[in-house]
Amino acid sequence: MTATTTVRSPLRQRLRRAAGALVVALGLVLPLAAPTPVAAASTPAPSPTQTPSHAGLLLSLLPDANGAYVSGSPLTATLTLRNDATTGLGAGTVHLELGRTALADRRAVGAWLDGSADAPALSPIGDVRTTVLDAEGTSRTQVVVPGADVGALNPGVYPLRARFEAAATGSPTSSAESRTALVVAQGAPATVVTVVPITAAPEGVLLSATELTALTAPEGALTAQLDGVAGTPAVLAVDPSIVAAIRVLGTAAPATAVAWLARLEALPNERFSLQFADADTTAQAAAGLTAPLAVDDFTPFLGPAGTPTTPTPTPTATTATTAGAVPSTADAIAGARTDILWPRGEVTADQVATMSHYGPAGGGTVSILPSTSFTAGARGAAVAARGSVGGSSVLVADAAVSAALSAAAAQSDASARGGALITANAMLWFDAPGSTVLAGLARADTRSEEGLSSAVTAFSGGLDGRLDRVLSNPPAELTVSTESAEDRGAAVVTLNQDADKLTQFATILERPADLTVRERISMMRLLGVGVHTTPDDFASALRTHRQATQKTLNAVGIQPSNPILISPKVTVPVWVRNELPYPVRVRLNVVPSDSRIDVPKATDVEAQPSSTTPVRLPLESHVATAEITLTMSLTSPTGVAIGPQQTARLTIRAEWETIGLVVFGALGLLLIAGGIFRTIRRRRAAAEKHSADGMDPSEDDVATDGDVATGEEKHE
Repeated sequence: MTATTTVRSPLRQRLRRAAGALVVALGLVLPLAAPTPVAAASTPAPSPTQTPSHAGLLLSLLPDANGAYVSGSPLTATLTLRNDATTGLGAGTVHLELGRTALADRRAVGAWLDGSADAPALSPIGDVRTTVLDAEGTSRTQVVVPGADVGALNPGVYPLRARFEAAATGSPTSSAESRTALVVAQGAPATVVTVVPITAAPEGVLLSATELTALTAPEGALTAQLDGVAGTPAVLAVDPSIVAAIRVLGTAAPATAVAWLARLEALPNERFSLQFADADTTAQAAAGLTAPLAVDDFTPFLGPAGTPTTPTPTPTATTATTAGAVPSTADAIAGARTDILWPRGEVTADQVATMSHYGPAGGGTVSILPSTSFTAGARGAAVAARGSVGGSSVLVADAAVSAALSAAAAQSDASARGGALITANAMLWFDAPGSTVLAGLARADTRSEEGLSSAVTAFSGGLDGRLDRVLSNPPAELTVSTESAEDRGAAVVTLNQDADKLTQFATILERPADLTVRERISMMRLLGVGVHTTPDDFASALRTHRQATQKTLNAVGIQPSNPILISPKVTVPVWVRNELPYPVRVRLNVVPSDSRIDVPKATDVEAQPSSTTPVRLPLESHVATAEITLTMSLTSPTGVAIGPQQTARLTIRAEWETIGLVVFGALGLLLIAGGIFRTIRRRRAAAEKHSADGMDPSEDDVATDGDVATGEEKHE
């Protein structure tokens, strides 16, 4: 449960000690976690710290209104004490301290909030007594510090700290502190237009039906994204690969995914398409590409319907005027702008100029870049939201504000989210009063619905989030201060070279797009803005991708044999290996080392998927004895070399055939003679046996003949 405590300054406490301090009430609340900024396309901004010196003890002080304070008014804040330890926490005191000197700039604010800077001079403004806190218990209270105790504050960002100290008696001594800030406005507050990227990374090249089912389920990550932006002024930056993954499945697409897409296109929020797979156009400009990479063939992915499905969005004012007809391509998003790019921030002025022509049919585009890309944004300073670089229009996302709002969007915990929003408010103080600030959330596949909604609406001022609010401002001339990421530009060149090889290799397929389209999408995913963000990680991913490409190029080849041929006319066995999941058509070319050997120069072969196909080559030799070599190679039907050449060494012994016939003939005669000899020996052995028994073989024969004659006579 929650209690409200009016905090007295130490000077007044001596006079009013008899009245006592209101005890902080105990009650279970949402768990508190130290806010961790989410990496954005710029340097992350810190959040107010809750640094425990006692294991498991967390303290949080969150001023109301995201830290906004009007000088002379009471200071109200939420004080949360959480004990995650397995032992109880004794009673103690929370000391509230305020700096009277405003922090100089954003770097000073960041260093204060993340705890990297020493505490400046702080004055006590009151104490709050706490009671015993059970193990794994949480207490929360609303504290009120009278305006007179806070004192007059000029416009600025002021350091505010809460320190917990356990009582001298009871449990072991424990302490913790929480750093936060008070923001005293200097005029009309700046309003923020927030761009929210909608992305999802698949295991393969496109999201599968299984992945879409999970992502668009009621508790799925993509569902949470739409829930978070619904009813807010967020500008949506949608990865078209999500849309394509749903449409190409046709009738096999999950019903929840189809409904999600229809809901996305029915939202009134302004939206623009990221490059397919959220690929980084800065790297492509660094590689010298005059047009960005694109995917325009989805036939390898078409589902049972045979053609992409294009759900018709619910008519709205926005889609009716902006979208026009239902999109005709699988990755088109109804109502989405195509003149906005959102690349990484490592860019040069020349690359900005190149990207300005990356629109459809070479049309003009505007790039969103972080403020840290420009000289004006040095030391984290604020930069005008619309600028011009050598005549090329750019939109500038405030890096510090973007990082803080990204941290808030990721948090489901109210205390951690509140700390990130206070950081964002502190950073916004340094923007011009009443200005329109552009913030771009970090790429993230998962966000908290509550956190996302809060991040978008906290500083919108209730205004719509259309980019026209920013584009209508006069541009400020800006100077780019960053350098191009050379590893990524060089990678695009290398990847395109590999892709060209694969395009030639793919001519062995009935439908080359089965390989080429997948390779293109894999390249673009490798270049994704939100993935492989460090040089080492990117280098490792690039190496893995190139190894996979080389494995594909080596997936079809020859397995020869080296037989000994003893006949002038034989068949030579050869095997064609196909490790691809598709049937291939190749031509087997054979060149003998001896012109007296006749063998087919070319044989067309159709090899089945994931199999080894035998090929019988008829060979005729016009030489009796020879050692020859058959040089074999594969080509595609268009003549592209496939795999390395192979050689088969053949030993021809044609005279062995005659020798073999003679040998086998002689063996046959010997077998016949042996049979006759055995028959004669058996007869002689039988005759000798009759003689030994006292019988005359000749008489026996005569008697036998006589009997036969007598029988004939009787018959007559």
